[in-house]
Order: sequence, then C-alpha cells, then structure tokens
Amino acid sequence: MESVLARMKNNQVKPDLITYNLLIDSYGKKQQFDKMEQVFKSLLSSKEKPSLPTFNSMILNYGKARLKDKAENVFQNMTDMGYTPSFVTHESLIYMYGLCACVSKAVEVFDGLIESKVPIKVSTLNAMLDVYCLNGLPHEADSLFTKARSIKIFPDASTYKLLYKAYTKANSKELLDKLLKHMDKDGVIPNKRFFLDALGVIGSSKENLGSANAGTVSNSPQKFAKTQLET
Repeated sequence: MESVLARMKNNQVKPDLITYNLLIDSYGKKQQFDKMEQVFKSLLSSKEKPSLPTFNSMILNYGKARLKDKAENVFQNMTDMGYTPSFVTHESLIYMYGLCACVSKAVEVFDGLIESKVPIKVSTLNAMLDVYCLNGLPHEADSLFTKARSIKIFPDASTYKLLYKAYTKANSKELLDKLLKHMDKDGVIPNKRFFLDALGVIGSSKENLGSANAGTVSNSPQKFAKTQLET
C-alpha cells in the first residue's frame, strides 16, 4: 500500500479521498495505527477533506483494538471540525463502547438519539443490542427489545439472530421461549442457518456450562434448538 501511494506521488498523481479512505481503513483493520494516523495527517495537509466514512472507520477500528480514548478523540476532532455525526457514526460509537466494556457510555449515546427525536434505524437498535450481548447482559437486551416497539423501531432478521445468540449463550430458556413467541407472532420463520449459527455459539461456550447442567440437557434451549433443526 505504501509503495502504491509513493508511486502515485512520484508520478505526480494526487491521491483522492477514496484512496485516503481505503488506506486509513486498511491500516485500521490491520491495527497498524501509526500508519493509519500518518495517512490521516497527509489527508489533512492535502487539498482533500475527510468525509464521515473517514472518521467512522477510525472510530470503529480503534474500538476493535479497545483504544477507547483514541476513538473518542477522533469523534471530538470530527465535531470540532464542524462535521455532523451520521447514524453510522453513532452506531460506530455504540459498538466501540460495547467492545471496550463501557455499556453505560453506549446507553448514553443511544438514549441521546431517542431524546433527539430523530428516526432511529433498526441497525442502530441492533448495535445497542449487540453491546448487551457482548457484555453478557441478556435481560437488558430483552428490556430494550420490548421497549423498541414503543419508540417505533421494529426488529429485522439480524435483531432476532442477535437475541437468539445472546439467550442461548446465557442458557436462558425463559428468554428464548419469549423470543420465539415474538417471532411466531411476527410471522418470522427461523431457517436452518439461523439455528446452525446459534448452535455454533452454544458449542463454543459448552465448557462454561458446568457439569451441573449435564442432567438437564433435555430442558435446555440447546436441546430445543436441536429439536427444531431436525424437524
């Protein structure tokens, strides 16, 4: 990537915003943050101007590396430069806080969107639900799911998939049964892939279930999912 950028400069071809954004995102995904920051500085010193995707990418990639302060600094710089956050920006912030185990901060961002009265996309709801799922808070996820309809945010397939994984991982048959009733009421029919994804989560967390559950497999959500899959 560096050689391509150097060659462009040697050939007097000026990188455009797309090129800068691709480099920033690529370095960020590889967690090569020194290089990412160098490219961002080059962008600022060029005739091009950063776009919202520039900042969103940096926030998200810092979040994946649990670098909360750096992600917050990017957001602060963005607003100081006069940019208005998009729904993707807010989702990036929410998910970043979830990855950094700062659930209250994620809630603060989400609640701020609700109070602002702007239409909230289901993808933003899913980002907040994912925060609860990542941090082992299935009951909080269930409460938000119940509240969502009252604020006119309606679930999609990703919503149900997130919750199903969270509830099976938490080994909560009560929440799982409640979710399946919601799905039935909404006319959502789980397919084989849906259950396979959930079973994958169950398999990865099997060691954490403990020997105490060994005699109650028939009553567990895992068994229920397996039965549904085979029918």
